[in-house]
Amino acid sequence: MAFHSPFKTTIALSLLVFLSLFFTSSHSALTCASYKLPANRTYANCTALPTLGAILHYTFNATNRTLAIAYAAEPPKSGWVAWGLNLAGGGMIGTQAFIAIPASAGGITVHRYNLTAYKAIDEVKAFTFDSWDVATEGAGGAVAIFAVVAIPEKAGNVTHVWQVGPTKDGKLSIHETKPDNLQARAALPVALAPASAGGSGNSSGSGNATAPAASSGDKSGVSERFGVGFYFGLIVALMTAVVAL
Repeated sequence: MAFHSPFKTTIALSLLVFLSLFFTSSHSALTCASYKLPANRTYANCTALPTLGAILHYTFNATNRTLAIAYAAEPPKSGWVAWGLNLAGGGMIGTQAFIAIPASAGGITVHRYNLTAYKAIDEVKAFTFDSWDVATEGAGGAVAIFAVVAIPEKAGNVTHVWQVGPTKDGKLSIHETKPDNLQARAALPVALAPASAGGSGNSSGSGNATAPAASSGDKSGVSERFGVGFYFGLIVALMTAVVAL
């Protein structure tokens, strides 16, 4: 017995809503093309990070192992953004991070923190590795952190960790525990580049040193993992099933 057309329509709409959940990220995604760097800052590479809609511009100087970065993401309203390094190759715990937070007098300030536990972070004056040219800015809902870090010679398994979160009464508050937040880390392959791989002189905040080739792009989230072809085939299969009802 064939189902009436209204029933088919309801099923079709439900399927479309279900599929839209795969394409919709909980965070607005920045892209290397859409985010405009300040005129005085240029970098050799840019990559769209796999979670939180964040991007990372960077230049790595293999001669002196310095990494100039511009990390940008869209935090919750009046929230914070963070980017840092874990020299031991782990996740959040053990990371030394720059965190940019709205200032009480207006604007945004950036500070250094050691993430010693899931609910304990300590502000510090310096990391165990050198860092300089640290700055931050906010525009169009996005907040960027600029810095140069020196990766120690013996640090061969470095991860970089990024995050966004809210504030409460002007202070840092705990970020969400959604998959996007919990998976906001990745290996930092530039740290493993041999000294002869390229670059000379000192990196600066402008990021004008030579960097090793790196993959870049604006893909992120589920769409990157499965690809457009997968979704097209899934939509066709589901809609065919609905028509056949």
